[in-house]
Amino acid sequence: MRPWRFDNIGSGISVTRVCNNCSKGSYKNHRKCEVSLRDLRDFPFLSHHKRRGGDMQNVRFFCRLMLVGALAALGLLGAGCAKKAKPTHLGPAAWNKQQWMEKVKGIRTSYNPDADLNAETLTLVPGDERWLDFVYWSLNNKVAEHQVEAYGGTDWEGPQGGVIFHWAPGSHWETHTLASFGFTIGHVIGEHRWRDTMFPDFFEKYGGVYGVNVKDRATEIDPKSPVPWVEFLAYAGGSESPYYRYLFHQEEFVDPVNQKIYLIGGQGAGFMYTFERYYHEVREVLTDASAYQFFQMYDMYGPGFASRGNWAKQGLSPEVVRKLGYVDAEAENAGAKPGVAGPTRYNPNPPAPEIPADHPMAADMKAGQDLYKQQCTPCHGIQGDGKGFLAAGFDVKPRDFRQGTYKFRSTNTGELPTIEDVERAIRVGAPNTTMPAWGQFLNDQQIHQLAVYLTIFSERFTEAIKSGAQPQKIEMMAKPDVPQEELLALGKKWYQELECGKCHGETGKGDGPSADELKDEWGERIAATDLTYKWTFKNGHAPEDIYRSMNGGLNGTPMPAYGEILSDAKLRWAMVEYILSLSPKERPVLHLADFKNRMPQGVEKSGVVR
Repeated sequence: MRPWRFDNIGSGISVTRVCNNCSKGSYKNHRKCEVSLRDLRDFPFLSHHKRRGGDMQNVRFFCRLMLVGALAALGLLGAGCAKKAKPTHLGPAAWNKQQWMEKVKGIRTSYNPDADLNAETLTLVPGDERWLDFVYWSLNNKVAEHQVEAYGGTDWEGPQGGVIFHWAPGSHWETHTLASFGFTIGHVIGEHRWRDTMFPDFFEKYGGVYGVNVKDRATEIDPKSPVPWVEFLAYAGGSESPYYRYLFHQEEFVDPVNQKIYLIGGQGAGFMYTFERYYHEVREVLTDASAYQFFQMYDMYGPGFASRGNWAKQGLSPEVVRKLGYVDAEAENAGAKPGVAGPTRYNPNPPAPEIPADHPMAADMKAGQDLYKQQCTPCHGIQGDGKGFLAAGFDVKPRDFRQGTYKFRSTNTGELPTIEDVERAIRVGAPNTTMPAWGQFLNDQQIHQLAVYLTIFSERFTEAIKSGAQPQKIEMMAKPDVPQEELLALGKKWYQELECGKCHGETGKGDGPSADELKDEWGERIAATDLTYKWTFKNGHAPEDIYRSMNGGLNGTPMPAYGEILSDAKLRWAMVEYILSLSPKERPVLHLADFKNRMPQGVEKSGVVR
């Protein structure tokens, strides 16, 4: 058992943080303000200021991290006792829920003609006739400005149960929320695309930088503990860090026709939000009640008051209007029409699949469903379709579980994976993607429960479990006692015979003539693997990992199975050894002392250090 695991945590857990529901002070053992993940409407966040509940089962994951954070921050449990008390986090301008309720009492607009505005959540969604103006209004008010804080706060008495996001500082909307690691990793790795080369001073103590994403680097440092993440967040989000405000992202350009928002985020990062993605962000800060001024202004000025450039004839040139991302006549002709509802209203809370009571693994499924809602929905979606609200911004799209098509398996091509295969994929993640190594955050039982739950999205998988059908596994032949030079020569010959170079290139760089045309079975663009850098192989780079990929193929991708063609052990292992020989024996690394002189020439287009 890991020393930081709490399995028998009681309902009296002590949590210290600023409470927006009931007071401006802190609370401790405050049952009505405890976080319940199961009751959250917006699954990836632990939004204390939005939801209440007393089911402490759902916060166990974060309670484990509380101890890790406390130990990692200073290394001494008692060190803080003699220190001066930290100030509370939120500024004096911040309003709590009760203040917003009092402010909007009796206010009526066209959006709420018969009742007070909702003070629990934001019900205005993409597709509403007001949404386009709302996007511009909220952006101009800097409502969704936020930054990731150090674990446990930045020189203030902050929440201790997850990754802290600090929103709208200095305004009435100012607040902080706790986010799951699933959401956080999706946000900073999938959207911001953070790489270790952006933070060479931090990673120098771990041997330098390789040019991989921060998630992969943290996994390599310790695949079984969240400590590397805790330390990294303290480094990037601490008040003395040069990145504390620098990584604070800002909107840059709104594309009203395609319903996207483009942002910059420090360190040369840039990324995109769909309007649906933006809804989930602004919902962390706003409710209908706290957006009451928008509804009043919309009724006062009419559609287009916030979104249409030059609407009051301010004298802006058409060129400036267009460059600023405002709606103009051209945009309206293309479909961006203020005050006109979309064909459908976005549903941010679709239903989760029902777990059959008679399912042989129903108990594990129910526990896995809770974990899935907490950690996986931002990317994979509540319905397992790979269309979580973060997914649109990712280079490598999340897995759609509905067909039961899994790339990384120990089974033959076209077969379902074993439950153990799914557990492995969850535990180790997928290098060079956003998929975390959940072995850093979840124990073996939780990983099993999550793997079992994933099967519910696929009727094919569900029926196989009920019937007890077992998939046929790839035959793992023993490596023959053959000289290495002979294996390499044979592997090179078959690399050419099998025309691997059409996708992977003649030298394995992933630059073959077909590489730019590759798509998976969902129609998503897919890159040919660069075989000259084994550390980013998504299915792992151990010899047995490559053996599985070669002989079982990667279901749902253009990568076929060669098990029938490579019919004997010598051929199979010759291909494995040849592919491994394409990568350098020693991993290229860039140290801080050389960083300035070697960047950016020292990294390839893919970002890796050579």
